[in-house]
Amino acid sequence: MNKYPRYFWNFKFISSLLVLSSLYLSGCTSAPYTNRSQLMLSSEKSEIEMGEEALKEVKKNGKISNNKKMNLAVKRVGGNIAKATDKQNYNWEFIVLESKDANAFCLPGGKVVVFTGLFNYIHNDGELATVLGHEIGHALARHTGEQISHTYLENAGGYALSAILYVIGAPAGLGSIYGVATGLGINLPYSRTQEYEADHIGIVIMAKAGYDPKTTIIFWNNFSKQSNYGPVKEFFATHPMGEKRIEELKKLLPETEKIYSAASPKLGTGEIL
Repeated sequence: MNKYPRYFWNFKFISSLLVLSSLYLSGCTSAPYTNRSQLMLSSEKSEIEMGEEALKEVKKNGKISNNKKMNLAVKRVGGNIAKATDKQNYNWEFIVLESKDANAFCLPGGKVVVFTGLFNYIHNDGELATVLGHEIGHALARHTGEQISHTYLENAGGYALSAILYVIGAPAGLGSIYGVATGLGINLPYSRTQEYEADHIGIVIMAKAGYDPKTTIIFWNNFSKQSNYGPVKEFFATHPMGEKRIEELKKLLPETEKIYSAASPKLGTGEIL
């Protein structure tokens, strides 16, 4: 027998709903360039601090590459894109790590990490700008903060569901379904939304930086053909694949080609790598 009376759970249920409502109403904002509505309960300052600490761990546990050509390319292209973001409160930093994986990521606050394995599939600055633009897009849209905010909301929702199940006399084990439901019904589609949004932001800012946005379509067409290979397969485990991604990016070409035509200087596809 539960030691708490039912009126306690009624109170807990009502309190949880009030928390959920106040969190949602107080944390609404919009993503840059896409204007998608976001729930944002963390502060940008705290996210930047998390990024700083995370980069320290990356440098401590990873091996910084001494490949001069790769380092210069990442700093050159990344610097151009960072400048185009006009995000002056970010202390941008670009590093290359030794790894066979064809991947890259951007920590909150503009800390960009590229794996050496990615250069096996990149032929020029424009293709590198495609990947860096995408990763920087995650930072600009504060996707880490958004994920943290949804975790807060899911935890609060878990309390509310527990109260509901108790009040209606549902089997105790039924509450575990909540974790599965939020994972499959919220987190996974939501993550895909973030990925497409990072693509959108990325192609816009690379065009602003003077890189030809058509290069993005060329890169993803070629890169997706390698999706069965180990290092590339790891990338597609967390990123949208193939035709849908390219289809969405093609829709953005008219807009981004106008941005590119106004850019100065025009870098095109840049240097050959």
